[in-house]
Amino acid sequence: MTIGARGFVALVLLVALPVTALAQQRGSRGAPASRPAPPPRAPAPQRAAPSGGFNFSHDIAPPSRVAAPAVRPQPVAPQRGGAAATFPHAPPVATGGGPYQARFHGPVVRNPHYTNRNWYWNHGVAWAPAPIYWGGGFWGPWAIAALSTAILFGAIIDYDDHVIYQSYQVEPNSPGAELLANYGLQQTPCGPPNLVVIWGPGNAVICAYPNAMVAPGNYEVDPATLTLTSESP
Repeated sequence: MTIGARGFVALVLLVALPVTALAQQRGSRGAPASRPAPPPRAPAPQRAAPSGGFNFSHDIAPPSRVAAPAVRPQPVAPQRGGAAATFPHAPPVATGGGPYQARFHGPVVRNPHYTNRNWYWNHGVAWAPAPIYWGGGFWGPWAIAALSTAILFGAIIDYDDHVIYQSYQVEPNSPGAELLANYGLQQTPCGPPNLVVIWGPGNAVICAYPNAMVAPGNYEVDPATLTLTSESP
């Protein structure tokens, strides 16, 4: 029995079909299927600018470095013959004049209010210095043991003897305040040059600006008449 041309073609197709299907099945089992690529990530949403009002994250600027202000150096008294800061304070003594004792023989600057009238300023009663007070109390009622409460007004530095003469603000209604008023003097801290330097009882010193009546220099006080005697030239 012979097979015709059509029957042979049909037989070939029938035999080949299972082989192709089998190869597809084996191929699908042998190699893993590739995963699909992930979808592109959506961009982060942009934060909208504030439409109004205060927003801490946007309205606060980062701190900026600010240069510290320049500090002006304070004037320092010239150092001669040793460190003035280590000098002791001059003790109160019965006499006055500090380092200029026995040198006040210059012209007397008469007090325009109490010329040649002893103790007139104290109602005719002799004034006796109190030894426990700075300047005997002439410049104010300050006990020596409690000078920390007084206002410090500079100092006179004796570089030869290494001693500091502290000065304090004159107390109103004191004999020293009346002395300044009589001469029209205004007190200023001691230390700078060209001032009126007045030495009262007990080496207590104060300074004032000079005026037409009293020239710069060292002066000694006469408590009896509230007059100033200048240092010998």
